[in-house]
Amino acid sequence: MNDTRSPSGPRKGNTALAESAEGYILVRDDGETFPFGACEYYGGAADHLLGQPVVGCAVVPGGYLLCTADGAVLPFGKARYFGSAVSAPLEHPVVAMATREDGRGYWLAGADGAVYAFGAANDFGSARGYTLEHPVVAVSAARNGAGYWLVTRDGNVFGFGGVAATGRLLADEISAPVAGIAGSSGGDGYWIALKDGVVHAFGSAEAYGGLLEADTRVVGIAATGAGDGYFLAGSDGAVSAFGAARVYGDGRVQMRGRRVVSIAAGFAGPGMTVSSG
Repeated sequence: MNDTRSPSGPRKGNTALAESAEGYILVRDDGETFPFGACEYYGGAADHLLGQPVVGCAVVPGGYLLCTADGAVLPFGKARYFGSAVSAPLEHPVVAMATREDGRGYWLAGADGAVYAFGAANDFGSARGYTLEHPVVAVSAARNGAGYWLVTRDGNVFGFGGVAATGRLLADEISAPVAGIAGSSGGDGYWIALKDGVVHAFGSAEAYGGLLEADTRVVGIAATGAGDGYFLAGSDGAVSAFGAARVYGDGRVQMRGRRVVSIAAGFAGPGMTVSSG
């Protein structure tokens, strides 16, 4: 396991790299979406009558999906709808979502460790029957759709399907609550981001650093398509990039007193998974 902060700091700003085929989407707490880089705008949920707030997002080929705390799923663009958890007996709210790369299915994760699978996304199990000292806050799926990880607010990780939990945060490593988790490209490693901007790497995931000083609360982490870097999103709309990731813009101007709740990364081709905080 590696725990590092970037020695030179992250890349931040509004640099548009038109030649790149990658991008990301920021989701505001009212459900409005803000795409950057190769990601396109297909609409948002700000004008929808939602029963609960938007808590997660996932990018798929040609579109993206949003989910709410009561388990509703809203597709945009070419994203396909396979069902929701609204009619499920939710004892705890949904906190995040992840998708298959091909967009043919997705998972919703509950704070109690429950996992709800839809479409071609397989149900590999959940942590619902486990004794959790702290709630689950994020989910990340393997690139091949063969499994997923859940992470709790105190950094405990559970792997299901074809992925393994290769490490968790120790008590002296928890400088702030967990903001999110993102899987590496090989399926045998992942990054855990804390709300203060510290990022911990486990398994095959390389340590690319974190924020030296966080000017805002980090709310999520999303990996690049190649798994050679990641993006951190702040609640104020700031975006920082590490490793080979690049900043394509941020949403600080568009927040207008509201806050970002999730970030999802995507690229030209398969969709990516997301974590939220």
